[in-house]
Amino acid sequence: MEETAENVAFTQTSLTAPAGQGFAIQFANKDSGTQHNIEIKKPDGSDAFKGEIFAGPGERTYSVPPLAAGTYPFVCTVHPTSMMGTLTVK
Repeated sequence: MEETAENVAFTQTSLTAPAGQGFAIQFANKDSGTQHNIEIKKPDGSDAFKGEIFAGPGERTYSVPPLAAGTYPFVCTVHPTSMMGTLTVK
C-alpha cells in the first residue's frame, strides 16, 4: 500500500491491510525539511508499529508485522493531532 505526507497531512486517512500477514507501506514524505513517519497504534494505545522518522523530501518502505483483524489508528509521531487515520485489518 502507499501513503503520502504532504502539507503536514496524510493524503489517505483510511487504509486496509490483510489480517495475519505482514505487509509493506510505501511512504513518501513530500514536505521539504519536515519530519514525518507512520505509527500504528493497537486498540489499547500501545504501539503496533512505529516507522522511522525522516525529513522530506524522501521515501521509505516500512515492513509492518502481521496484525490481528481489527481497526487500528495511525498517526505521524511528530504531528499526532493533525496527521491521523484509520487502518482496517481484515
